[in-house]
Amino acid sequence: MSFQQTEVLLSETTRERRKPVILILDDVVENVKVLGSILGRDKYSLLLASSGEQAIQMALSNLPDVLLLDVMVPDIDGISVCRYLKAIERFAHVPIIFLTANADPKDISLAYDAGGADYVLKPFHARELRVRVETHLEIKLMRDRLSRAEELLVRSYNHARSGWNDSPSTIPFIMELEGFLKGSPKASELES
Repeated sequence: MSFQQTEVLLSETTRERRKPVILILDDVVENVKVLGSILGRDKYSLLLASSGEQAIQMALSNLPDVLLLDVMVPDIDGISVCRYLKAIERFAHVPIIFLTANADPKDISLAYDAGGADYVLKPFHARELRVRVETHLEIKLMRDRLSRAEELLVRSYNHARSGWNDSPSTIPFIMELEGFLKGSPKASELES
């Protein structure tokens, strides 16, 4: 393994170990303080926004791992923030959890239709909120890790194919990689 490869592995390990970033949008300062204490600043890096516009700007510049959006904020409501961000490819798998006192089934449907992953009613229970955030965060981080693993497999496959020498020991490995990758959504990245 070369120095450069080791450096890449170390930077990926460091990236995986950073604190997960959670963006919280709520225009009521007390709610933000409560959410911050429930989630714990020692476990997460918290970004706090008091307007929809501010939440969008923070999300675009920081790419959080999870967003907690109040549905009703003065400028741009949480559902519109969600729609805006979900239209951007890099936010496709970022879970957005809505926090609101509104239990109207139509509004809940709008939140899910906008791309929301979950909907928590206020007043929320601390344990329930923590579990939901942790669950969505775990799914997101696993999806990120699988995506990186798949990219590594594609590179490995392409590297193995470029050095293909029809040796009996190489053919089964390449065939197995090829079979796995053809069932993958990124199979189009395989060299012809």
